[in-house]
Amino acid sequence: MTMGPHSQQHRRPRSPSPEPARIWAGAVRAVGVYFAGTAVLNTVYTVRTAPDFLRWLGETSWFPPYRPVLRALEPAAPAVVLSAAAFQAAVAYHLLRRRRVSGTLLCAQAWVLGLIPALPWPYWTVNAVSAAAFETIRRGATRSPSA
Repeated sequence: MTMGPHSQQHRRPRSPSPEPARIWAGAVRAVGVYFAGTAVLNTVYTVRTAPDFLRWLGETSWFPPYRPVLRALEPAAPAVVLSAAAFQAAVAYHLLRRRRVSGTLLCAQAWVLGLIPALPWPYWTVNAVSAAAFETIRRGATRSPSA
């Protein structure tokens, strides 16, 4: 008895692979968790060290126009850090609820890119990589309607 190419005996079992939409949805959630974590960290820890933190940014910024701006913000440092945490929490909220994903990821990109001039080497490299990752995730999630 000859078995044809469509025989059940000749078929290899397929390993289950997640659908692309599920992968992009997971990536969106991961960015949301990241922003939620940074919001909590800034609210709990960085706000307590805010004047020193802004001073450090002002001293180490490699982009001269940022230096006087950061120094001018030092007296209001806790409010600046809490404002940053509020922004990060808003990004997290939208991404974790999968609302306005494309626009929120664009805001997240603008955020990390805007911080690059304030950060010394090598800290800004994480933001550069993050911006590229956020764009990749944004494009993938936009192409996958259920992401």
